[in-house]
Amino acid sequence: MTDEGRAASQPAAPEPTTPADPDEAMRLARRRFFRTFAGDAMKAAATVVGAAGALREGSAGMASMLLGTAEPAAPPVVSDAVVVPAGAAGTWRSTFRVEQEQVVLLDQRRLPDELVEVVCLSGAEVAQAFRESVVRGAPLLGQLAACGLALTAERSILSSPFARRAILFGTANALRNAAPTAAPVRNAMDRMLARLAAVGDVAADGASVAAALREEADAIVGEATGAHARLAAHGAMLFASDPRTAAVETLRILTIGSTGELAGGQVGTALAIVRAICDDGRDVQVLVAETRPWLAGARLVAWELAQAGIPCTLIGDGAASGMLACGEVNAVLVGAESIAGNGDVAGDPGCYGLAVVADRHAIPFVVAAPLAAVDRQAADGEALAADPRPAFELLSFAGRRIAPEGTAALNPSVDIVPASLVSAIVTEAGVFRAPYGTLLADAAAAVTADRPAPGAAAPAIAPAAPVAAAGLADPAATVGAAPTVVAPTHDGGSEA
Repeated sequence: MTDEGRAASQPAAPEPTTPADPDEAMRLARRRFFRTFAGDAMKAAATVVGAAGALREGSAGMASMLLGTAEPAAPPVVSDAVVVPAGAAGTWRSTFRVEQEQVVLLDQRRLPDELVEVVCLSGAEVAQAFRESVVRGAPLLGQLAACGLALTAERSILSSPFARRAILFGTANALRNAAPTAAPVRNAMDRMLARLAAVGDVAADGASVAAALREEADAIVGEATGAHARLAAHGAMLFASDPRTAAVETLRILTIGSTGELAGGQVGTALAIVRAICDDGRDVQVLVAETRPWLAGARLVAWELAQAGIPCTLIGDGAASGMLACGEVNAVLVGAESIAGNGDVAGDPGCYGLAVVADRHAIPFVVAAPLAAVDRQAADGEALAADPRPAFELLSFAGRRIAPEGTAALNPSVDIVPASLVSAIVTEAGVFRAPYGTLLADAAAAVTADRPAPGAAAPAIAPAAPVAAAGLADPAATVGAAPTVVAPTHDGGSEA
């Protein structure tokens, strides 16, 4: 990342109620908008009343806020302060925002102690932020990759058509390679380049290309936010409909990996379901696996849950299986980096062991992921396998070596969980169970087919339908069963 793209720092002051500076007032309004928008979406999802209502009402404002059309680009000056105790009003800022000429990221490496933003001025710098783990979480990275490519298009307006095309394709490849396990990034880049081809990659002028790619990035971010809210609605109903999870007084959910707003953008995936359940009035206790080697559970998930006022208990990764065995857990709920067409899931390291133990003790193992995580080119989990991450992540933490010098290390990037061990996959289109056949790929393709033509107005989003009688399938009972999906129909009902 270039020096000018790196964040400068200054002490953060409490957010004023009525700032005198108009620019600061606009920035404060944007932060309030993000908090209000995400909160409204979650409340709507929790009561299964149709998060789409809030999304439709907020879509115009979201477009201007996310893409910076409501204000000039803010200078790259960010907060650098110790986090105020959870629940204090001024602590949370959006995971990212997009100005006219920059993407501003919340630096996840500095959490939970400091809130620091990092400014990226191009797609190349966004890719570098991926590589340096400034941000993590497959759903989030897909949105940021689209925004980064749009930034590059803006910076290439004056380039010759063929040079601009080469720059955009090269940047798209850099973004893909910076997050090789994240299907949402690959899908977002395919979509952005398809939009480039539609507008005329070498025939169109640079301003038209930049406008088209910015519009597409806006759509990707907006659709992801709505999709995650609908996913949360389906997940809440799923847990409410299964006797094993509906009847308990306090629902005890074990999770591993970062799956909240920090990983999803504005709403989140697996943690969004937890929030929806809590907002619906149920008592929930979340057991948070520390999630080595990056400690995403300890640093991020526990912090997000504290911000949301949801009780949680941190446990070591190695202790998680024992908690399942002794009956301390009602369900395991995780996210996904990618999902193959047959339902195999690439998740955080540790997911496979939890799935095996959960299957052994007849505990639901549920995956929450948007359809953007479906890799339509991957027939099974073997195609989702990826190279290990750098060894230094395992050998050191926060810049300090934690293993003897010269120690060899293997740092897997993902675990592949076979579809046979997954009780259910919750998406914005409904709940899917094995055997999947082509259901997941078909559902992902249907989302693409239903998308409006470039430049056309987006259709109204149908409210999320209740997942009636869609209880979590008993893994033993699903062997050889017919494919099952509970998803909204075009007339707003549901079909099984």
